[in-house]
Amino acid sequence: MLVASLGESDDLIRQFDHVRYTLSMWTDQTPASTFHAAHRRGVQNACGIIEAAIYQLRLAESASDEAVVDVHSFDAELWDHVRQLVELGDWGKVAAQTAIFVENHVRTWAGDPKDKNGNSLVGKALYLKVFADDGVWRLGGQSGEWEGWRYLGMGFAQALGNVDRHRIQKRPDARQYAIGVLGLGSLLLTQMRYQHPELVPALSQDS
Repeated sequence: MLVASLGESDDLIRQFDHVRYTLSMWTDQTPASTFHAAHRRGVQNACGIIEAAIYQLRLAESASDEAVVDVHSFDAELWDHVRQLVELGDWGKVAAQTAIFVENHVRTWAGDPKDKNGNSLVGKALYLKVFADDGVWRLGGQSGEWEGWRYLGMGFAQALGNVDRHRIQKRPDARQYAIGVLGLGSLLLTQMRYQHPELVPALSQDS
């Protein structure tokens, strides 16, 4: 169990293998109590190593969890939406649901803007309209920033949203990728809340 949990190269495995449960030297005059005491010391040493292994595993698990589930790092509503997927490690769905959630909120907050045919705007066209220079939802303080935030939203829709919603991605860095998508989606929502608090509905009314 120790090897399966820690790996063969961990120093605790070496220590456990070298635990002695008997005397290194004895004679026919050595009392039985001395053998019993040596056995108890061996068991105590083994238990100490097992406790150290448990602590080491818990510490590693804690560090891993903290790197992912620091709820203060993400938009509160977005985090609540994907929290269970993160806890399950379903990283493909984390990325897809982030893209869907952010686009839905941008559309809802902006009053569901339409195209010339009366259809709801989606993807790139939605962010182009909502973050337009003359729009009430434009982000940033001057023209260069307006354009930057608009391109950020459009890039989010094109580079991430289209991919993650239309096909399942199988990649070795799925966890890191999903957290990056979550961070970018959270950034867009956070800036909208910060710059236009009077336009954002109360929490949970639009979830």
